[in-house]
Amino acid sequence: MGIAVLVIGGNLSDCSGDDDRADSPNLRQCKHLLGSGNVDSVVDAIGSSDVEARGTPQADVLADLLTKEAKRWQKADLPHTPYTACRMSAFEGDRIIGTVDASVKWSALSLGMMDSPKNSRTWRQANESVYVETESGPGRMRLIAKCAVPGAIDSQPSDLPLQFDVTGVTLGTELRWELLSAFARSVVEEMDCEKPPAIPSALPAVA
Repeated sequence: MGIAVLVIGGNLSDCSGDDDRADSPNLRQCKHLLGSGNVDSVVDAIGSSDVEARGTPQADVLADLLTKEAKRWQKADLPHTPYTACRMSAFEGDRIIGTVDASVKWSALSLGMMDSPKNSRTWRQANESVYVETESGPGRMRLIAKCAVPGAIDSQPSDLPLQFDVTGVTLGTELRWELLSAFARSVVEEMDCEKPPAIPSALPAVA
């Protein structure tokens, strides 16, 4: 079953050169979510001054959507809506030469799955409520975090954790992590988690 990606925000904004990038409303939105310095590093890493960005206005918009979805969730509900928070595309003429994408949704993975032999080989445990997968796909890093939403069913915290993804094949591991951790922290700070997950500043070491 295909799931449409919901993108929240205005029209695409063209950003040409450092000054134009600084004045782009959509790029500023990405900076609020992912960190200003991190976004500047992304623009440099994807190698073009012609960058289009789109994203959500604020983290609280994402938090509100995720909270409403968690309160409606039942165990039989398998699909979860992904929300694209920021997508930056670099162009060379009419050709896209690089894309960086940050998205969030409620995960189909449960925290109980993290101890399975298959998952334990790829997932790093940061603490009791946060796990990180450094290569979940080409250029993609993923983080799942426990967040108990008031009003959701009792099994929601462990069976329906938050999932954050950052994809960028032109980015190094450390920059992907800086984007991912800043993104997760921005959204979690707006979530009404009964016990907010502690998003680490350093990439968890291999066990």
